[in-house]
Amino acid sequence: MERPRYFSRFSLPADSAQAGIFLMVLTTAAFAGSDSMTKVIGSTVPLLALLWVRYVFQTVVLALWLAKRGVRDFRGARPFRLQLLRALLLLLNSASTFAGLRYLPLPVTTSLAMMAPLITTVLAATLLDESVPRSRWAMVILGFIGMLMVVRPGSGDFSWPIFFPLAAATTFACFQVVSSKLSKSGDAMTTNFLTAVVATLALSALLWAAQASLLPEIKTVRFGSWLLVLIMASLATTGHSLMLQALRRAPLAVLTPFGYAQLAFATLFSWAFFGQVPNLWMALGMLVIAASGIGTVLLHARARGS
Repeated sequence: MERPRYFSRFSLPADSAQAGIFLMVLTTAAFAGSDSMTKVIGSTVPLLALLWVRYVFQTVVLALWLAKRGVRDFRGARPFRLQLLRALLLLLNSASTFAGLRYLPLPVTTSLAMMAPLITTVLAATLLDESVPRSRWAMVILGFIGMLMVVRPGSGDFSWPIFFPLAAATTFACFQVVSSKLSKSGDAMTTNFLTAVVATLALSALLWAAQASLLPEIKTVRFGSWLLVLIMASLATTGHSLMLQALRRAPLAVLTPFGYAQLAFATLFSWAFFGQVPNLWMALGMLVIAASGIGTVLLHARARGS
């Protein structure tokens, strides 16, 4: 197998776990950058229009890419039910994340969304009736403590929008499981293309239904805001493509701990773009959430290997 050109400089074999980890870190940087652009845009663009442009952009870019490669057979992307589920989960995740970023600081939104592995544990025990050991429940409790440290109920920083990133964490936990299954059965670009098409069709239907109220708002959006939307969409598209490539090279259990690098990138971009630095409680809470999430993944991997 020919080694892709983009790995030659780093001396990483294309199919190694190290290559997957490297791609996962790049994924987190792209997602943090996309979230930063969404935060900069704020409420200047209606949420539905923002989502629509984001997925239309991904659809067009990947359609051109697949056309250039001459891909016309999508049978390798089956089962289509999983493709549909992946698209709907990603759409719900994007909507929850974008809504949360309008009300909450970037590091807060990111850290709460990083509770996905903990939510997976709770869902496995409650909905799938799986046996969850005490050690993993301890990680859930630790993550919950970290969440309380970040949002601090009773303080002026606590508000109802925290439920948006928690919804994002729930949908992303499910999204990653589906993505992991699809990464073994089809081309990464084809999977991302089908996801974008389904999301675009769903959003187009919603835009058509709400056009009477949205069109006046859309007409007031300035050119600079639309430019930021395109940057956001390009970073999001790049991030999802990188994530699927990473999943093809390393198991989800290996990659997930490195997904917490997004907390570092979110903090860096929050300081660079908004001059916001997490306070002591928030920083400690972010570290606790990261530790509990990584611990959950490692415990799950050890249980499967035993």
